[in-house]
This record gives sequence, structure tokens and C-alpha cells, in this order.
Amino acid sequence: MKIEITILGLLMEGNLYGYEIKKKIVERLEDYVDIKFGSIYYAIKKSVDNGWVKRVGTEKESGNPERYVYEILPAGKKHYKRLLKQYFDTNFIHFDIDIVLMFLDYLSEEQKEQFYEERITLVKEKIDQIKKKIEETSAEDFSTRHILSYLEHHLNAEMNWLQSTKQS
Repeated sequence: MKIEITILGLLMEGNLYGYEIKKKIVERLEDYVDIKFGSIYYAIKKSVDNGWVKRVGTEKESGNPERYVYEILPAGKKHYKRLLKQYFDTNFIHFDIDIVLMFLDYLSEEQKEQFYEERITLVKEKIDQIKKKIEETSAEDFSTRHILSYLEHHLNAEMNWLQSTKQS
């Protein structure tokens, strides 16, 4: 569902070919999401098969294979909005680190301390990267700024939690 939402959402902004979709994902979300090319092309094919997206042309640059340009259709826009609502209604907030925290008691005190220190360092680096990216993002690029702000707030919350947990 995440890949469908991402692809349809990007196509809501304008017609794109597969590599442009991957490029926009990387530009906006960098290492916060890992969507492989194969998954993108599979989701595009599924969207075409379902009548949500259609091929509207091709592009060819010298020496490169032909690229198909895709456009979202009215049925795709409707499906996209339905997916967004479904995602907001049914997905609970969780993070991959939740699994690690579930088993933290199996670590020695020294290992826990090392975990907190390394995580604090990593979170600080990510917050700094996001702040820099926000500064570099144009004020008109609301969606990217919203995503980055959202990530920054979550990381700040995690940092507060890490620091309070480490002190107790």
C-alpha cells in the first residue's frame, strides 16, 4: 500500500517515468524509506492493469533505453484518495526500533548504555541532516517540508525519550 500511495501521489503532481519516481522518492525521503526499482515498476504495472494509470508517451535519450511516461487517471485519483483515508484510518504509529526495545532487557547494563549512546548520536545526526534539508527546500515545496518537519518532530521526541530513559 505504501508504494501505491507514493507512486499515485507523485503522479498527482504530474506525469513521470519510473526513474523520475525513484529519484523524487530519494530526493524527498533519502534514507527514510527504501523502495526498490523493481517494486516501483511492479506497482506501476499493477496501476496500469487496474486502470489507475496509463502510459501517455515515451522518452528516449541517446544511448539509453526508451522510457515510458505515466499519467494518473480519474480512477487512479479516486483510488489514491481512498488509499490515503484507509491508511490514516487503519495504520498505527510504530517504528522499526520498537522491536529492539521489546528485547532491551536481554542486554547487559553496559550494552544498554552503549545502545543509548549510539542511538543518541545517530538521532542527533539525523536531526541535523533534516534541519539542513529543510533549509535547502523551497518554501513552495509544502509536501517535502511537511514530511521533513514530521520526521524532525518524531526524532526530537525520540531524543527526549532516549535522554530521559538514559538518566533513569
